[in-house]
Amino acid sequence: MRYISTVHMFGTVFGWVLWGAISAGVTVAADWPTYRGDNARGGSSSETVRVPLQPRWIANAPGAPRLSFSSAEGRVIEGHLLGHRAKYDDAIHPVVVGQRVFFGSSVDHQLHCVDLHTGAELWTFFSGGPIRLAPTVAGNRVFFGSDDGFVYCLAAADGRPVWKLRGGPADEWLLARGEMVSRWPIRTGVLVDGGVAYFGAGIFPHDNVFLTAVNVADGSLVWKQDNISSLDAGRNDLSPQGYLLASDNLLVVPSGRSLPAVFDRATGRLLHKREFGRGTAGGVVGSVQALLADGQIYSAGPHHLLAMEQKTGDMGFGWIAGRQMAVSGDAAYVATGETVARLNRLEYAVNSRRRHQLELDIPALSKQVSTAGDKVAEVRKKLSEAQAELKRITDVGIVWQKPTKDDSALLAAGDLVFLGGQGRVTAYSSKTGENLWQSDVEGEARGLVVAGGHLLVSTNTGHIYSFASAELKLAAVPPAAKPIDNPFANDTLTAMYRQAADDILKRSGAKKGYGLIVGNEQGRLACELAKRSELKIYAVESDAKNVAAARASLSRAGLYGTRVVVHQADPASVPYSNYFANVIASDSLVKTGTLVGDPQKLARHLKPLGGAIVLGRPAAALGKPLDMAAANAWLKQMDLVEESQLAADDRWATLTRGALPGAGNWSHQYGNAANTAVSLDKRV
Repeated sequence: MRYISTVHMFGTVFGWVLWGAISAGVTVAADWPTYRGDNARGGSSSETVRVPLQPRWIANAPGAPRLSFSSAEGRVIEGHLLGHRAKYDDAIHPVVVGQRVFFGSSVDHQLHCVDLHTGAELWTFFSGGPIRLAPTVAGNRVFFGSDDGFVYCLAAADGRPVWKLRGGPADEWLLARGEMVSRWPIRTGVLVDGGVAYFGAGIFPHDNVFLTAVNVADGSLVWKQDNISSLDAGRNDLSPQGYLLASDNLLVVPSGRSLPAVFDRATGRLLHKREFGRGTAGGVVGSVQALLADGQIYSAGPHHLLAMEQKTGDMGFGWIAGRQMAVSGDAAYVATGETVARLNRLEYAVNSRRRHQLELDIPALSKQVSTAGDKVAEVRKKLSEAQAELKRITDVGIVWQKPTKDDSALLAAGDLVFLGGQGRVTAYSSKTGENLWQSDVEGEARGLVVAGGHLLVSTNTGHIYSFASAELKLAAVPPAAKPIDNPFANDTLTAMYRQAADDILKRSGAKKGYGLIVGNEQGRLACELAKRSELKIYAVESDAKNVAAARASLSRAGLYGTRVVVHQADPASVPYSNYFANVIASDSLVKTGTLVGDPQKLARHLKPLGGAIVLGRPAAALGKPLDMAAANAWLKQMDLVEESQLAADDRWATLTRGALPGAGNWSHQYGNAANTAVSLDKRV
């Protein structure tokens, strides 16, 4: 890291490395309680921080965030470099209230609260899946959604759960880009206003999506939209993804790669969801990014923002060239990938309508030249005049612009404009565009926050950088603790679990793919399997205390979320995807000798063509070895014996699954495929 020689290591809590320095004389200023500062997502603050800035602390996730959706980003289509229009989770975005920073992580599935001045972790809360969007702080509570399908309300002071609510209709899970997630994940964040919290659940319109409003006090229902697609015979393409927006009466819902939908906040009634042709809209528009200003919805596309009337969805107010935009007063700041600029927003918008018309007229007139006959001179004159006018009005409404390729994030803060790019963040004067400060960061600077005298920069490597004025004095802090190799007690069970992991991997032949632990106890078998293989392990455990203990221990080892995930569930009814597990084992069986789970229900999770369920206890286990007769009888209840192979010795019984019934000669095409689970990837 760039600052490792000048900023001391601070501490590790549950897998997060925090580098920091203690400061004095900090003046608390504006809060930043939600993504891009407010429910209009304007991306501006009245607060100004003084430059030059110096590093304060860095929060470093156990790994880089992994996008929930793949994309054709980087391809050139029709002469334009294609952007990613569903990218909202490639960085970990914080919010700030008072002296506290809150952020959720898609890497370790936790909601973190850290001290703004030092980066010291104050508390953390485990959800059941990746947290992909920034939380919202309102009053003394924190609200966020998770890929486990729940919305959570926590006490901001200590992370104590207040309420949680499932957004979808059932507890069903699927594999999505390597993560086990709810069939109806929460991918909108949670918007809070006027005592009501709004959120969406689900992402596939024809698999049902839900939009819900609840009371912030107790999560009780205000209204719920559960028939959005069925209202128009399934033609509505609403896919609620990205940060919701709100005006006094309207709720605006970004919709994946299409234009946002607008609902009545009081009733949840759908008011409009528009579609425009590319020629009419000035090109491709629609993404998860939007902001509200001037009674307009500015909906982002790969290359420009389209302004539409909030109440009707009608367009024509303007076309703003840019991939990022922030609004402050009458000004708009935009980053286009070629320049960063300040605009007189209304003047630029009015002029953009004329520019857009000329950009449509010029190609049409050019085509007419060859067919104009005796009117060719007249057509040429019109073409020349249109070209001259377009050149003359190109810069109308532009106050200043500076060349830069940076366009990853944009923030207006007082008399400064911060711009994120690849490997750096830059501060410009909002009045003149002068470059006043710049710092290197690792990765692409995709998130910017100014609050409480600090600049926070989030990158796609999983880092959150904290900067503050160089006028503040910094003091040394204790060095950081490192992840613990063995977060459990070194006791009589240590050798048993290590031997069990070795035996299970040897008998199953599994080194990659997915593991399922049924009866997880405190996570010791999952930990040893993760350290000895490349398996991503999902574990179920019915005891809430064991679940909490396992999550905490595995997090201290730097394994939670990235390698092992633990859910509280009945081992007899696991809600996970079909056919995903390369190996199934049981910590409870290893520890106590008790067979756990319903063999017939577990059978649906075992991967065909090589997936193995391994039952047994190693020689180091306390008590009696596995009752092999009971183990074989249990395996036969899976109804897989005819298509599978059974192997047993005096301590272990292994069932290796063959092809699915009816697969016939097709099985040779797949061999020992890593995974054939039903996956959201195939449905994107």
